[in-house]
Amino acid sequence: MRLPFGTCGGPAVNQLVAALASGLAFAGVMSPWAFPSVSLGQLTREGSGIHLTRGQLDWFTNLPLFMLIPGSVVGGAMAEVIGPRTLLLLLTPLLAASMTAMNFASLEEVQDAGLAEGLLLASRAVQGASAALMNPAVSVYLCEMPEERFRGTLASLVDAWATFGFLLTYVAGSFLSWQSLALVLPACLLLPAFLGLLASPESPQWLMKKGKEKEALRVLEMLRSSPEDVTKELEGATASEEDPSCWEAARMLVRRSTLVPIAVSMFLLQAKELTGNNAVLIYMPQIFQVAGVGMSPGTSSIVVMATRLGCNFVGSALLHRLPRRRFMLAGAALCIAATSALGAFFFLQERGDDVANLGWIPMVALLAFTVGVSVGVGPASWLVAAEILPQRVRNLGFGIGVTGYSLVSFLVSMTFEHVRGAWGSSGLFWSYSAGCVVYALHVLLAVPETRGRSLAEIEDAWGRRSCAGTRRGASETMPE
Repeated sequence: MRLPFGTCGGPAVNQLVAALASGLAFAGVMSPWAFPSVSLGQLTREGSGIHLTRGQLDWFTNLPLFMLIPGSVVGGAMAEVIGPRTLLLLLTPLLAASMTAMNFASLEEVQDAGLAEGLLLASRAVQGASAALMNPAVSVYLCEMPEERFRGTLASLVDAWATFGFLLTYVAGSFLSWQSLALVLPACLLLPAFLGLLASPESPQWLMKKGKEKEALRVLEMLRSSPEDVTKELEGATASEEDPSCWEAARMLVRRSTLVPIAVSMFLLQAKELTGNNAVLIYMPQIFQVAGVGMSPGTSSIVVMATRLGCNFVGSALLHRLPRRRFMLAGAALCIAATSALGAFFFLQERGDDVANLGWIPMVALLAFTVGVSVGVGPASWLVAAEILPQRVRNLGFGIGVTGYSLVSFLVSMTFEHVRGAWGSSGLFWSYSAGCVVYALHVLLAVPETRGRSLAEIEDAWGRRSCAGTRRGASETMPE
């Protein structure tokens, strides 16, 4: 039976549809992260009927991040079993339903029964669990669907989709009540994502790994521009071997040729969060409020997020033309300068100096930080973290990596207010500067260049590294 995806158009169109569908799903995954930034003011307003304690407010904000910690590795394992597309199709409606369910907390009957706060936290927990299970599947699906010449552009847009989810939440939240926002976000993001995934095929790499060569061949013929590309991918796919059992997969995870790329991939994502990336996104309105930049915190946040989205597209367009390690290092350097400048501004403010004439620094510094993250650090990190993983354990390995990333992201975001209270805003941003340095050192010393190489070639290079038992210098890339 011919897949419905084949009726959409040529290979480029087919790849674009799959990328758009999974991208909208990822934007939907990110929208719950941004939701507290625009809704907490309404939820905590006197007369709202909802009474969240300080601790409950922290958990309401960070529960989706917390659920990523156990959920990502489970999501990676589930994607290995049933396929990344199938997993996304199952979880997208659940995420939409959990966001819509928050509306019941505004009902008088629920509030009078004292259930509103528990309902909100339970809904946030389900949102976090759904997003956690979907997260590795989206990145792997975006990495495996495009052919090599489009992979750098389409797969690196994962960060742009995340930014789009935040930006849509900020803009819509400026006009809508939190109840309406909880309905509009799933309708705009998750519904079209679900329809697009219905029209898209399963990952050809996953199909080959499961021994479904005929179906994989049919999908590749829909997705690849030439018979030569199809043949090359079929011949280079190590996943054409028999699918490993759970015990064999566990044994593969401890092999040097598998363990090293998983460790490099995971710490790349963890170090990305040490820069303060997600914490700045989640608490951006509060940062502008403390800085007092002149514009309202909401407007300032929208300006920064719109800039970030534009930079995401610029970075993605350039990523397949220029070395990816250079992108990451250049982005890290800009982030170091930006967070250092923010730390200096807040240091002067906390010391009692007159900073009225320096009010431009927070906006310029956050814009510079945004450019560094969205052009270099963000898109390249997500893409390379998926590219360097061996194909037979890519879903599971990426799930492990996202779990480590989620732990660091949760800790950095959950402790935002506590660190700011203990060290001041200056110490907070200088700690992010130190995180940027750690990220740059990891890229410099451990991360290989992947541009211009197929996934099979990247995997073979890790295998040769392991067999040779050699150590590469900071400036070396994958073998030609």
